[in-house]
Amino acid sequence: MVFPVLVDSGNGHEEKMFEKFVRPPGTRIIASKDDKIFLQKEIRLETNNTFDWRLPGGKVMDSFDEYKDFIGKEIPEKIILEAGIKELREEALLNTDTIKMFKKSTCGALVEWDLYYLVAENTSPVEHTHDEGEEIIEGKWFSADEILEMCKNGEIDEDRTVSALYQFIHKSLNN
Repeated sequence: MVFPVLVDSGNGHEEKMFEKFVRPPGTRIIASKDDKIFLQKEIRLETNNTFDWRLPGGKVMDSFDEYKDFIGKEIPEKIILEAGIKELREEALLNTDTIKMFKKSTCGALVEWDLYYLVAENTSPVEHTHDEGEEIIEGKWFSADEILEMCKNGEIDEDRTVSALYQFIHKSLNN
C-alpha cells in the first residue's frame, strides 16, 4: 500500500509517498488461573524452526478480504473478543466465560499489524485436538516469577508479548 505523508523539508511541508505494509491484526490471550499464566511451546518458522514459549493467539480475521473493510477503522471489540475465544480453544484447548481487552499493541507508522492482548479468566479444558498446521509441542501454566525469568532469558521471544506480560504481571501484583 502506498500513501502520502507530509514531511518537514526545512522550507515548509512537502508531500512524499511511502509504502506501508498492512497485515490483518492478531490476538494474544493471557489466560490466567490461580496466579499462573498459560504459555505454549511452539516451533516457529521465524526462529529457524526452533521453539519458544508464547501466549496462545492468532488472527482476528482469517483473510485479508475479511479485514480490508476495517483498514483505517477501529475493529469492534466484540469481533476481537470472539476471535480470542476461538484461538484460545483451538490453540490452548481452553475455554473461558470471562475474556476482556487488556491492551492494543501497534507495530509502527509504516507497518500496520496490531496485536490485541486479551485476558481470559475462569478457563477450563475443552475436548478438542489442535487444528492441522498448529505446531504446538506443549502447554503449561507458569508463575509470574517464572514468566519474568523467561522474558529476561529469551525463552519468550516475541518482543511485544514480553512487554505485555511485564505490564500484566506488574498490574496483577499491584492489585
